Amino acid sequence: MDVLAQPVLVLNATYVPVAIRTVRDAIVLLLLNKAELVKDEKSLWIRSEKLKFTAPRIILLTDYYKVPKKRHKLSRENIFLRDNYECVYCKRKLPTSRLTLDHVIPKSRWGEVAKEKKPAEYHTWENLVTACRDCNTKKGNKLLQELKWELPENRSTNRRRIPLFSVSDQLAEKFGWAEYIRA
Repeated sequence: MDVLAQPVLVLNATYVPVAIRTVRDAIVLLLLNKAELVKDEKSLWIRSEKLKFTAPRIILLTDYYKVPKKRHKLSRENIFLRDNYECVYCKRKLPTSRLTLDHVIPKSRWGEVAKEKKPAEYHTWENLVTACRDCNTKKGNKLLQELKWELPENRSTNRRRIPLFSVSDQLAEKFGWAEYIRA
């Protein structure tokens, strides 16, 4: 692969990932002092007649770039993303083919739960979680307290945990972005 076409992670001034650009674009931003180098590839060199650079892997924008608010649709994939492709009950990380969506309060039991102990609607971000097939089958139409199960306290039920863009673990590992992507 052409070195200038390889990907570079772009962070805003608060170290939040905002884009993936090419090495060529990153070098232009660095030369214009619009970005600073955070991480480079010491073994890859880009040379011109007068300049010599190591290939950037992560750059930091010098000015703050406001991350646009993104309205995420309630979908199977977005629930999986929010829950990090992990069953909220047994904590196993599984491929999507082995994951299901579970309604924390089942539709058949909706009327039994006090209004103040449930979301306003049945099919919402707050009432949907990622579950493996085994846990979802075991749970069935039971309430969590009947099984003596609890949702993790640090589990966010809103859309803020969905990244602006997603990057595969392989790509993050290959280019050394993992600590910034998985924050």
